[in-house]
Amino acid sequence: MADAVKVAVRERQVLGKQTAALRRRGILPGVVFGGHAGSLPVEMDAHEFELGYRRWGSTTLLTLEGVGDGGQSALVAGVARDPVNGRIIHVDFERVSLTEKTHAEVPLHFAGTAGALKVGGVLVHAREHVRVEALPQDIPHAIEVDLTKLEAVDDAIYVRDLVVDTTTVRLLDRPDDLVVKAVHQRVEEVVAPVAAPAEGVVPAEGAVPAAEGAAPAPAAGAQPAAGAKQPAAPARTPEKKT
Repeated sequence: MADAVKVAVRERQVLGKQTAALRRRGILPGVVFGGHAGSLPVEMDAHEFELGYRRWGSTTLLTLEGVGDGGQSALVAGVARDPVNGRIIHVDFERVSLTEKTHAEVPLHFAGTAGALKVGGVLVHAREHVRVEALPQDIPHAIEVDLTKLEAVDDAIYVRDLVVDTTTVRLLDRPDDLVVKAVHQRVEEVVAPVAAPAEGVVPAEGAVPAAEGAAPAPAAGAQPAAGAKQPAAPARTPEKKT
């Protein structure tokens, strides 16, 4: 059972667009929701939370001190970041009960070196997280994936191969879902280019393409091939004598 991390928060009075002023003062806005209770706006020290979140992520049980009597048990449900500098600008906490199981996404930690890499293989990662069900205090911080099991090309690790304490944690993803696999390096397929028309051959403006199967029209000024029939000359109208 993991010990809860204490996070100091206080109820927030500043709401809406005015929270931008809080951030400029180094205060991080957030909200606590769930647990059969209404949403509660909160705020905390932005720098302290950022440092802590890097260590424990979203799967660590927290005690929000300053909320409720003796603190509120919660998990980080999500964070919003500034698209420019990547800093956290808002955090959502979800209330949890220590006696009720909850669902969470747990990151996978890939460890070891796959033997398949030494014979020309490459690793294809199908997922970086798995979903679990557990009491909040039993949610693992990460689940380790032993890559040394991938000894040859085509070896794979599936969800059913992940090692967890099944007495406290239940994997929610399908057992046959792929986690990581060793495959052959792909060789780029060479595609022959389509032959382009001869340089300088451009159809005349307004010309109609010949029907399929029809012989091409002779170029202007070209002589007919030997033995070819000459087209009949048009009949001449006799001139009137005046």
